[in-house]
Amino acid sequence: MKRRTPGLQAKWAYIVETLQEIIPSYEKASSRISLHVDRRIRPEAVKFAVQPGFLVLDLGSGPGAMSKLVVDRGGSPVLLDASRAMLKAAHSLPPSVCDNRVQGVFEYLPFRAGCFDAVVSGFALRDSADLARAVSQVRSVLKPGGRFSFCDLGKPSSALKSLAVACYMRVAPGLIGLLTTGRQGLKYASLFDTYILTLNNVQLSDLMRSFFRSVSLKESQLGGSIVCECAR
Repeated sequence: MKRRTPGLQAKWAYIVETLQEIIPSYEKASSRISLHVDRRIRPEAVKFAVQPGFLVLDLGSGPGAMSKLVVDRGGSPVLLDASRAMLKAAHSLPPSVCDNRVQGVFEYLPFRAGCFDAVVSGFALRDSADLARAVSQVRSVLKPGGRFSFCDLGKPSSALKSLAVACYMRVAPGLIGLLTTGRQGLKYASLFDTYILTLNNVQLSDLMRSFFRSVSLKESQLGGSIVCECAR
């Protein structure tokens, strides 16, 4: 049997379209769906990768939550997202940062090799159409010795834990979205699709190790939330 290529593949356009439709409630509902663990793991990911003066790529920036943390650490973020609407929603950042918004996809990053000191991503890497190619592109745009860190939904390698997290992802996102923003919030149920298609945490660690010399993947919430820290 042919092994499936990691990533959303044919589901990618559907997920991007869905995300664009829920922009007004994106940050609030997403934080509630994560049971507010995002408030801890976003800063953790940024702290590992970013130092003052760093030029930092925010991969899948959305409305700019990670970029705000990069600015707080003294870094200079470049926001990249496939959705123009998401980039336009990143209007609460300093004017100098708002000038650094780029529409593009993870698999074909429009930057020269080795131009970033660090790359960060918050709850976005799993939305790659082709995960291996996306990670390869991240490695390419990093300087030698540069760091890549991301926080995201995780998929436990334990069958029992994976089932527990899957049950939560099947029910909670749509319900929390509904309570947060009305019927439009039911679209958060699409998070279950991305959970089903993502690699489990051990597989993800193995993939990252094929591109980076040092990889540490930290789990919380039974492995349903992760922070991955990589060094080129």
